[in-house]
Amino acid sequence: MALEILYALFAGLSTLLGGILLLYTHLKKVNIRYLTAFAAGIIIATAFFEMIPEIKEGASLAVIGLGFFVIYLLEKIILIHACKEEECTYQYHNVSWLSLFGLTIDNFVDGAAIAAGFLISPLLGLTITIAVFTHELAQGLSTAIIMRPVYKTRSIILALIIAAILTPAGAYASRFFPELVFKNVLAFAAGIFLYIGASDLLPEAHEKFNWKIVLSVVIGALFIIVTGMFFE
Repeated sequence: MALEILYALFAGLSTLLGGILLLYTHLKKVNIRYLTAFAAGIIIATAFFEMIPEIKEGASLAVIGLGFFVIYLLEKIILIHACKEEECTYQYHNVSWLSLFGLTIDNFVDGAAIAAGFLISPLLGLTITIAVFTHELAQGLSTAIIMRPVYKTRSIILALIIAAILTPAGAYASRFFPELVFKNVLAFAAGIFLYIGASDLLPEAHEKFNWKIVLSVVIGALFIIVTGMFFE
């Protein structure tokens, strides 16, 4: 198994892990905003400091905007995003399987981004994997929260497994892309990362001002910066 597919599998399984933690542990009693804030710092820093600098040549910066607005439209259509339990329970009680299928689209793109990152630099691929892992962990938690009032536990687990599988599937499918499009794949994923981090995760984490939340975001960003400096 190629390294990028193995990393994508690891990152994708975090979606399933997030759901399992919510369903079978006492995590539901813990404030998940700290995880959300940490994931926001990681995913935004990865886009700004690792992905975008690598696509200056060989990709159109307009593709970043395309990724941003595509995921914006998908989110507004499918109504899936990071949320606290109370909000999800009463706002998203009519969640269809079509909506949940839409949830997996960004998993596929994440997998392709991991593969594209590895093609450009093993360090970049590793950094994107870390960003995807933390984001998908928070997304798995949110998905379980959204589905729990409507679906049985086995149906929730099935949805999470499908989402998890599509991350390595995206990495594998990228093998059939021409090499010249890889930086555009990276640019598209960077746009998705910026939207998810800045427009989804950060607002949810900052519903109420809390210095610990601010610190969680900064620690997430510094983690990516320090990791990049260490491995370089």
